[in-house]
Amino acid sequence: MNKNAYEKYLKRQKKGGKPPIACAVCGEDNKALIEMHHVDGRNNSDWEKPLCLNCHKKITSEQNRLGPKVRSKEASLQNKRAFNIISIGALLRELGDRLISLGMEMTVSV
Repeated sequence: MNKNAYEKYLKRQKKGGKPPIACAVCGEDNKALIEMHHVDGRNNSDWEKPLCLNCHKKITSEQNRLGPKVRSKEASLQNKRAFNIISIGALLRELGDRLISLGMEMTVSV
């Protein structure tokens, strides 16, 4: 999300308007590009966050580095915990990269 889009989003929030569903990472709000991402995988949780196609692909690709048996409902508790850590870590990495970019855009040269 660039600086202008972020400021527009904040104005909608201040006016009390309900913001459109948007990507939890980059702020994309085109409904045609938003998918619900299962944070802990479809097999392990109903916890979902909206993500755009691009962010969803990046995070799901990281989750899929683990084989299907490790991600399954029948996986050991240790494997489920490892998958959870990887899933949240991938989401946080994308969020962190976006926050750094936004902060850099907001700086003013003196």
